[in-house]
Amino acid sequence: MTIKVNQKVNMNTDVILKESFRLVGNEYGYENVNAEFVAFKEFKVKWQRSYKWADFQVSDYLMDAPKEVIEGLARTLMAKIAGSEKRPYSEEMCQWVTADEFAKFKQPIYIRRSRDLARTHEGKTRDLKKSFQRLKILGLVKDDPQTVITWTKEPNIRRVGYCSVLMKVLAISSVFDNEEIPEFVLDYVLYHEYVHMTQGLIFFGKEHDEDFIELERLHPRSKEAEDWLNKLCLYL
Repeated sequence: MTIKVNQKVNMNTDVILKESFRLVGNEYGYENVNAEFVAFKEFKVKWQRSYKWADFQVSDYLMDAPKEVIEGLARTLMAKIAGSEKRPYSEEMCQWVTADEFAKFKQPIYIRRSRDLARTHEGKTRDLKKSFQRLKILGLVKDDPQTVITWTKEPNIRRVGYCSVLMKVLAISSVFDNEEIPEFVLDYVLYHEYVHMTQGLIFFGKEHDEDFIELERLHPRSKEAEDWLNKLCLYL
């Protein structure tokens, strides 16, 4: 699927968004439906509604999406808020947002909007690329030239690691850029986020399901690393 890069909201894409949501909303009994693109950092949609009206704020990462992708999103969301059925995201949308071209063109925008990212793998005492190489030697990870691995600016303790599956960004809290914390603990945290990345996009269901836990346990020092995290009051 071809992705056209255009981060400016033009009349055509704005009309497609508004008309798609209005028409689908009318099918579900909503008389007044509005939708607009918003420059969220994350790929997400927010909405408000009452008995007869609904208002949607849609991530502008979709502003250059084909009409069928926008319509599919509208149908999924309207079904969700109406509570009449659990409609999965359309195949067209899933293919579009998981295409390599999407990450290639949207990743720089995501990184620019992510003010918490240091935008470097090199820390004061630890290097995330060296951590990744150690995991690679263990046979746990594979190189992906599109994936960006970076420290956070601040030593976050509530969110010690996270990843954006769509944007292919792995972020690790700089709290681990510390010689007093063993390297294998850092490696385990990075591997945890890598597993999220390889599992792909999860629209519904648990992120830490049995399959995830099974993959996580492939790290030879997973139990020891989790004991360290608990001792430091840091949680994944």
